[in-house]
Amino acid sequence: MADERAHYRRRSSSSVITAGGQHTKRLSLSHKPTGSDTTPSSSDFEMDSIRSSAELGHDEESGLTHANRGKRKGIPRDNSTDPQSAQDFLRLEAKLTRAALLRTTLINAILVALWYGFSISISVYNTWMFSDKQLNFHFPLFTTSLHMVVQFSLASLALLIFPRFRPTASHAHTPLDESTADSLKPLQDSSKPLMTKTFYLTRIAPCGTATALDIGLGNFSLRFITLTFFTMCKSSVLLFVLFFALLFRLESPSWRLGLIITVMTGGVVMMVAGETAFSAPGFVLVMSACFCSGFRWSLTQILLLRNPATSNPFSTLFFLTPVMFLALFVLAIPIEGLAALGAGLAGLSETKGLPLSVAIMLFPGFLAFLMVSAEFALLKRTSVVTLSVCGIFKEVLTISTAGKVFGDTMSPIKISGLIVTILAIAAYNWLKYDKLRAVAKQEAEVRAIGLLDEAEAGVTKLYRSLSTKRRYIRGILEPTVWITAVP
Repeated sequence: MADERAHYRRRSSSSVITAGGQHTKRLSLSHKPTGSDTTPSSSDFEMDSIRSSAELGHDEESGLTHANRGKRKGIPRDNSTDPQSAQDFLRLEAKLTRAALLRTTLINAILVALWYGFSISISVYNTWMFSDKQLNFHFPLFTTSLHMVVQFSLASLALLIFPRFRPTASHAHTPLDESTADSLKPLQDSSKPLMTKTFYLTRIAPCGTATALDIGLGNFSLRFITLTFFTMCKSSVLLFVLFFALLFRLESPSWRLGLIITVMTGGVVMMVAGETAFSAPGFVLVMSACFCSGFRWSLTQILLLRNPATSNPFSTLFFLTPVMFLALFVLAIPIEGLAALGAGLAGLSETKGLPLSVAIMLFPGFLAFLMVSAEFALLKRTSVVTLSVCGIFKEVLTISTAGKVFGDTMSPIKISGLIVTILAIAAYNWLKYDKLRAVAKQEAEVRAIGLLDEAEAGVTKLYRSLSTKRRYIRGILEPTVWITAVP
C-alpha cells in the first residue's frame, strides 16, 4: 500500500504539459494502479540515488520503496535536533554572550578609567599650578587661553586624520527627549554652507564666550579655595542648568524638579557652612563659573544642537576654541596685566627652564583634549544617563584625591552637604532616565504598529499573488476553470 501511495505521488508530480500543447491525463483519487504501474520508472532510480539523509528528511515523500527503506534503517540520522545537540548549542550561545558582555564591559571600564584619570589630573594640575600654596602662577586666564590654542590644534589634526568626524549636512544630533524632538531639526539643507559668518557671530560666539567664562573663572577660583571646596561647589552646576532650562522652557516645570532644586540648594548651603577656610572671592568666582556653565549648556542646546557643524566634540572644539581663546585673552589683559604677565613668564622660565615652562603651560590643553575624546567614546558606547552617573562618582574620586594629594580636610557638615547634593543629582538622573525610557517605549510601540501594518500589507499582497497563481494552475489542469479565470 505504501508503494502504491508513493508511486501515485510520483505519477502526479510528473504530470506536465506536452510539447504539442496537449494536457496529460490527471489522476483522480479513484485511480487503481495496474501491474504496469508497479514497474520501477526512471524517477525511482533517480530518487534511490540520493544518499544524504538530511536531504531525504526520513519521510515517504522521498520516494523510497519498501525494500530500499529497509536498507536505510542502518544509516545514522542527523541529530541536529536532538536534545543533547540543542543543549550544546545553548551552552555555546551563552558562552559567546558572556564573552561579548565581558569584552564590552572591559572596554567601557577602560574608557571610564581614562575619563576619570584625565579629568582628575586636570583638576589636580590646575590646583598645583594656580594655588598660592603650590606653584603660585597667578595668571590662570592667560594660561587657560593657551589651552584653547592646544585644543584647537589637536581638533584640527583629528579632523584632518579622521575624515568621518568632519561635519557634513547629513550629520544631525539625536534629540535628548521627546519635548525637543520637533525643535532639533537641522537648520541647514545640503545646498547651504555649514558655517556662515552670521551663524558664527550669533550662535558660536555666545556659546564660546560662556564656555570660556566657565573654565576661566573656575581656574581663577583655585587661587583662593581648595580643590575639595571647588569640586563641591562645581557639583551644584546642575542647579543652574535646571534654572536656565526652566527659564528658556527647555524643561517643563514640575514639583519633582522643584524638590530637587530645593534639596540641592540646601546641600550647597551645608557645604559652604562647613568650609573652615572660607574665601569670599574664591566662592564668588566658582559660583560665577557654575552660573556660566548652566547658561552655556542651555545656549548649546538652543543654538548649536540643530547645526551639523557641531555634530561631534572635535568639530565643536574646532569652531568654539578660537572664540574661547579670544574671550579669555581679552579678559586676561586688563585683569592680570601685561607687565605682570611678562614678569611671571620670565620668573617661571628662570625657575623651571624654557622647555619645561612651555610644557607646564601647554600640558593641561593635551589633558583636556584627551578627556573630551574619552568622554565622547564612552558616550557613543553607553548613554547620557550612564555618563551622568559616572560623573557623580568622578566628583567623589576628585575629592578623595584632593585629600590625599593636598591634605584637604572634610568636616562632617561638608560631608553631609555633599551627600545631599549627590542624592539630588542622582534623583534628577533617575527622572531623566525614566523620561527617556517612556519616550523609547512610545517609539517602540509606534515602530511595532508600523511593522504590523507592513506585515499585514505583505501578507495581503502574497495572498493575492498566490490566488492568481492558483487560478492559473487550475486553468491549465481544468480548461473550463481556465476559461472563467482568465478572460
